[in-house]
Formats: sequence, C-alpha cells, structure tokens
Amino acid sequence: MTAKKPVKIIFDTDIGGDCDDAGALAMLHNLCSRGEAELLAVTACYASPYVAGCIDAINRYYGRIVPVGINHTRGSGEKGTYCEQLCREFPNDYPPEKYDSFPDTLDILRKTLADAEDASVTLVVTGYLSSLARLVTSAPDVHSPLTGRELIARKVARTVVMGGRFAATWPMELSPGNLVPAEWNIRCDIPAAQTVCDLWPGILTFSSYEIGLYCVTMKTFARDARADNPVRRAYELHPAGRTGRESWDHTAMLEAIRPDTYWFLHPYGRVTVDDGGITRWQEDTTARHTYLIPRVDYDTVTTTIDELVGN
Repeated sequence: MTAKKPVKIIFDTDIGGDCDDAGALAMLHNLCSRGEAELLAVTACYASPYVAGCIDAINRYYGRIVPVGINHTRGSGEKGTYCEQLCREFPNDYPPEKYDSFPDTLDILRKTLADAEDASVTLVVTGYLSSLARLVTSAPDVHSPLTGRELIARKVARTVVMGGRFAATWPMELSPGNLVPAEWNIRCDIPAAQTVCDLWPGILTFSSYEIGLYCVTMKTFARDARADNPVRRAYELHPAGRTGRESWDHTAMLEAIRPDTYWFLHPYGRVTVDDGGITRWQEDTTARHTYLIPRVDYDTVTTTIDELVGN
C-alpha cells in the first residue's frame, strides 16, 4: 500500500482569545511529527504586539520554525488571555517592540501559496474570516501574477473553517431558552464571512459550533503537560482551560488532516451569511460548500484529540 502524503497545512488563527487555538496548533505539530501533515505557515486574522511571538514560541517548542504573519489591517491593542505571557516567557523571534515590522498575513498567504505545488495546500481557519476575505479579493503582486481567486483555485485543495451554525441540522436553541443565533467566528467579521462565501472558488468545509461543543478535551493538560510547554501555559492562563475546554478548533484541524474519518460531509451547495451572522446552506450546483455531520461518537473524537495532543 502506498503511504499517504502529508497534508500541507496553512493555519490561520485568532490564537490568544481562547486556548483551543493553542491546543489545535499543538495537535498539528504532533501530526506533523507522525508524518500526517506538513506545516507551511501560521497566520493570524488580527494583529497585536504579542500574537506573532506567541505563535512562534509554540512552533519553536515543537521544533519547527515557519513563516508567521499578522493581519495589520485589523490591529488591536488586545493581548488575549495568554499571548503576552507566552511571548515574554518563551523563546521566539518576534519581540513586541518590532511589531510594525512583522510580516503581514496576506503577504505570507500569497507567498506560501505561490511557492506551493498546484492543488496541494489545505487551509485551516479557526478565527474570523478576515484573512480569507483579504486573500480572495487580493490583486497580483510580487509573489504571483494571479489574483487571489485565481491563486486559491490553482493552489488550494481544501479549506476547513471552524465556524457557523446550520439550523436544518443544528437547531438554533441548544436547549430551551439557550439561544445561539450566530457563531462567534462569523459574527466577529460578518462582511468578511459574506465575502468569502460569495467569492471562494473551491471546497469550503465548515466545522460548526456544535461539532466541537460536545468534545471537551485536555482536562488534565494544564496539570500534567511538561512545565516548559507553552501550550500548557496557555491552558493554565485561560480561565476555562484549566480543567478542559471545548474542542472547536481541534475538530477543524482533525478534519483537515484526516478527512472522511470522523465526520460525514453534508451535500455540496452554497453557504450564505446574512447581516446578522446567521449561516445557512442552500442548493447551488455552482458552489462546493459543505459542513460536518457526525460519523462516530463524540467520545471517540475526544479520546483521539487527547491522544494526539499528548503532554
């Protein structure tokens, strides 16, 4: 049997606000070490003086130095719950005083895609869709004579987004009176989500809110992981991470690297986003948008994630 080639990953994240982004990055590195993935670059969908250093610190801990970009168009003074601490406590090459000179997310995305083989890259997005909107609307530049849409169509095999809710499968009420009308990553930048859903030229797979909601992982990670692990520190610092956290971002990463294993795909069509951030699937033979539907039980997914993150 021919061994599967590693899945080439570009990871775009809003790391810092929640600890599952850090956990997903740790899992990605371990899947790289197992030969299942290859990490090409990590980009952030926002900017702060500390987010690049936080990402680089985690990458370096796992033995990989890859390009890192931040979205300078969405600059923010926010440092999340752990970015500043990881940036200052762990070795990295992005001192906050040089923030203005850090590479921009769009530049990293376009260069990485331009250098890649055709139809070889899987994009994983676990934050708001600002980076993807910039990419899909981008013009030719020094890295490629192709527009963003042309570059995506040529180089990207799949795009997996942690985001959205789809009422036909997942009712908007999780329980009586517990209304979740719009998922966080969508509503943080609704115009960007609309742009991506309108213009994205290839496969767009959504891992919706409920997919990770019922998979609480890393319950003892903040206690049992190595003390020098920056991801452990992220879980220690995040109030909800000390005794485990829902695995929204882990599940998106798992689907990207091990497709057709833990979830079925809803039939292809088009995902739309209204002005309130509500996502809906509709029939459309011109689009290849889908979302995940459980194939195996949640305990199996939870155990798998815990094993892949390790300590």
